[in-house]
Amino acid sequence: MQISGHGKVDHLAKLLLGVQETESSGGRQTAARTQVGKDEVQISAQAKELQRIRELADQPDSERTEHVERIKRALDSGTYDVSGRAVGDALMKQVLTDAIL
Repeated sequence: MQISGHGKVDHLAKLLLGVQETESSGGRQTAARTQVGKDEVQISAQAKELQRIRELADQPDSERTEHVERIKRALDSGTYDVSGRAVGDALMKQVLTDAIL
């Protein structure tokens, strides 16, 4: 049995892959690929805004980093002192803000 590559299966495979063989003068065969439409992706304005916000959130905040470092040093040295009233005020502010929103 000899497989020539000119059967129906071969022809079907070439059609499915978008390849057509054409014979030119002189008996040469060349493959021409049919042009298929290009895929496109569109990103909504809302998705772009979310991406921009995520990038901003991922950027380091030097002011916050310095504040955290000061608190760590004060805790390590035993000099960190927080007023109970300041903590209570902050908690109340947070609870009221959460209730409104």
